Amino acid sequence: MCGIVGIIKEAPAEQNRGLVSHMAATLAHRGPDGWGRYAQDNFALAHTRLAIIDLSSGQQPMIRPQSVISFNGEIFNYLELRHELEALGRIFLTSSDTEVAQQALEEWGTAAISKFNGQFAILFLDKLTRRLLAIRDRYGMLPLYYLQRPGSAFFASEMKAFDVIPGFSRSWEPQALLMHGLFWNSLDESTVFKDIKSLEPGSYAYFNAQGEKIDADFYYRLGATPPSLPSNYQEAQEGLRAELQRAVDLRLRSDVPVGCYLSGGIDSSITSLLTRNRKGNSFKTFSIGFSDEAFDESIFQDLMVSSLGSQHAREMVSAETINENFLEAAWHFERPVFRTAPLPLYMLSKRVRAEGIKVVLTGEGADEILCGYDVFKEVKLLESWEKGLSDVDIDRVIASLYPHLAHYKDSSQLGFMKMYYEGFLGKMGGAAAGLTIRLKNNSIIEKYLNPDWSVRINEERIEAALVKMTPREVRAWPLLKRNQYLEMRTLMEGYLLSSQGDRMSMGHGVEGRYPFLDHEFVEFAMALPHEWKLNGYRQKAILSDSYRGLVPEKILNRPKQPYQAPDLKAFLPGGIPTDTAAHFLSPDIVRDFGIFSPRMVERMLFKNKRRVDEGIGYRDNMLISFILSAQMIEHWIREPQKGILREIDLMVDGGAES
Repeated sequence: MCGIVGIIKEAPAEQNRGLVSHMAATLAHRGPDGWGRYAQDNFALAHTRLAIIDLSSGQQPMIRPQSVISFNGEIFNYLELRHELEALGRIFLTSSDTEVAQQALEEWGTAAISKFNGQFAILFLDKLTRRLLAIRDRYGMLPLYYLQRPGSAFFASEMKAFDVIPGFSRSWEPQALLMHGLFWNSLDESTVFKDIKSLEPGSYAYFNAQGEKIDADFYYRLGATPPSLPSNYQEAQEGLRAELQRAVDLRLRSDVPVGCYLSGGIDSSITSLLTRNRKGNSFKTFSIGFSDEAFDESIFQDLMVSSLGSQHAREMVSAETINENFLEAAWHFERPVFRTAPLPLYMLSKRVRAEGIKVVLTGEGADEILCGYDVFKEVKLLESWEKGLSDVDIDRVIASLYPHLAHYKDSSQLGFMKMYYEGFLGKMGGAAAGLTIRLKNNSIIEKYLNPDWSVRINEERIEAALVKMTPREVRAWPLLKRNQYLEMRTLMEGYLLSSQGDRMSMGHGVEGRYPFLDHEFVEFAMALPHEWKLNGYRQKAILSDSYRGLVPEKILNRPKQPYQAPDLKAFLPGGIPTDTAAHFLSPDIVRDFGIFSPRMVERMLFKNKRRVDEGIGYRDNMLISFILSAQMIEHWIREPQKGILREIDLMVDGGAES
């Protein structure tokens, strides 16, 4: 992975070259191994390189007589595509996947994109037609933003690159910020900032020499070409194992060592197991440990490490660690986060890089495509409830929904929990499906936003936006499968792969790879009958059954424990704000930044100071993380030079240019 930036602007080449260099300087953390730039006519491209494949000759932007490319990511099947292109007479000068992508686009045009198995964001300049093609991978694993202004357009891997454009400053888009708060992602191409757009996953767009978008389309829609189904459960298990091993094998292609993240859950354990199948025990695994036992999963990590025989390293994290490093991580978040969980991953990627590893395999995506989230159990419960599930079964299922939450097991709380879920009966059929539950839980954010913005939750607008981003064939899917798609487009794309994924790993120049998001595996898994994935209320049933006897039983059978980190405990220990929290949540700073209501923020702090010995609920943890991260992001917007100076120190001497 790398950092890419681009400019379309009618200006002297030297001026565009200087601006594109300044934009690239903000992304030095994404590519500390090298940099390059290109400028000609109205176009300029730049690149900061994280060298993974073809270390000696894969420099970018890569320039050919017909085209120039600035490429972020990996085309894992590049060897097969290269052979196909060589059979057509194409000659290659490097051994990089970048040149394969470039020549494939020259040869086949946009039809080439569907041939790519990978994670990628691409800026491809066709010098003959004077058009810039922007492309993003199928599931939004890698970011690509663009900003259009009169007669010009700008592109970047991260939005902070736009901060150096003369006359432009990021400002919040209130309605999009509210949508982000409700769904953990802004919808369609919108972002939380005015005028900045995010190219949608699975799409491409052409821009002319004046920066106008002249053509755009989706090259991929989930479920558009369903695979053939296995005939029985045993055959499905065999197919799942074969598909997942194939996906891991492709993602082990690298000219540098590849490690694995190991959380102690089933997904990362299987990914590490399949890596060991190819690497033996000569690979490294990495995990996070917490000083607070409520969050720590070390016992399961150690169990899997013992089974693997891998070389293991653990990064220990405390509430103090989170408080001390949250501001630095917010430079990379770029959007408000809802938990502090990204921060430990930021610290872990720093440890990984220090251990000499640039690439790690992770288990992201398994929960979405194999029904691993508790929300899928909630959706199934409500659907069964509406069909006449008995009261005894309703009570039993509610009590088992969240094994890690004590109040779900408390019989005295059952009546309240039942009343809560009754409120969602009859509301799962709309465009939001199971997201209705998250929308309800997060709706409190509306009351905390700056009252002068006058933004309100508009259910009709939300419905229309969700319908627009949901393909017709998906809208016809059963409720549970439709909710899987929506989780992929919201929580996964906007949070897990972005703020918690790409930004945290690339903050220290570490590339995350996701075998469960190999598109062929995704299509296979999504097509399986739901009872094979959510068997009764047993999550990811076929995944655990497929690896029984290969992964320790204690890991396969453990109740799901969502990955979490201290939130309020990090910023309000004992109910008293830390110095950092006190500064960013002070009435004067809140009023000056203008994002939130000073009265509501003060009220939140007062409430949590009084109830420090009580259980801390989801909303309070979510609010402190959301508000504090937004405040810190505003700090970096107002003082970007402090962050950019850190980045410039990473830029290496002797970059290439044309």
